[in-house]
Amino acid sequence: MNDRSLRFAVYAARSGAVFKKELFSYSLQPAAYLAAAVMTAACAVRFFISGQFFTMGIGTGDLQLFFTAIPYVSILTVPVFTAGQWEADAALFEASLPVSDLQLACAKWAAALCACLVALLPGAAVPASVSVFTETDAARLVTGYAGITCFTAAACAAGVFFSASVLSKTAAFLCTALALALSNAAHLLPLSVPLPHWLTEACNYVSFAWHFDAFGKGIVDTRDLAFYAVVSTGFLFAAAAVRSARKRGRAS
Repeated sequence: MNDRSLRFAVYAARSGAVFKKELFSYSLQPAAYLAAAVMTAACAVRFFISGQFFTMGIGTGDLQLFFTAIPYVSILTVPVFTAGQWEADAALFEASLPVSDLQLACAKWAAALCACLVALLPGAAVPASVSVFTETDAARLVTGYAGITCFTAAACAAGVFFSASVLSKTAAFLCTALALALSNAAHLLPLSVPLPHWLTEACNYVSFAWHFDAFGKGIVDTRDLAFYAVVSTGFLFAAAAVRSARKRGRAS
């Protein structure tokens, strides 16, 4: 094994240890199970009740209603998995670990993303139930879940950043929820208030929900993929930078 392979193996092992620690901590949190229940219930109500699925002549098997509910439900559920990841006690322990701040940020993000996606699994009962009564579009189902993964990745990265910036679990939860709420609602502002074209485009561009909309319709746009990738990467590097600044402040 050459030096580059050895360094990569050590890097992966250390990051994996943090990842497993974070993932295990989620399994002990009742709030994580509550978040999974809320996600499933909200998506089911949105599709079956709001969409009037069982009303003759009105109901439809179009899963767009199911998918478009997820960004808004995530405003309160994603912060459950990211808030408090860098609480004071944990921060003191992690300061002694032989990992970089970026490694920590990425490992915490990956654990939060996996936990969120697992929490979304029970919601798959909705499209599964729909397929019993009517034919569903397999392509839209695949793109919808691909969009969910991209959206959740960016939302979790934002949560990791706010958790690193605000060590209080409650404050981190509120900051993440507020940021997601503002982002998801940004594209709705031009619908209520006349805005210049460039400002309308800006509102659409910064909206997490607006970029998710195409996935729910069965469309994969590389611009949306790029947006989520850039946002996720930016928030993770910002979280690492905040963490480094905090450590330098303690050392001085």
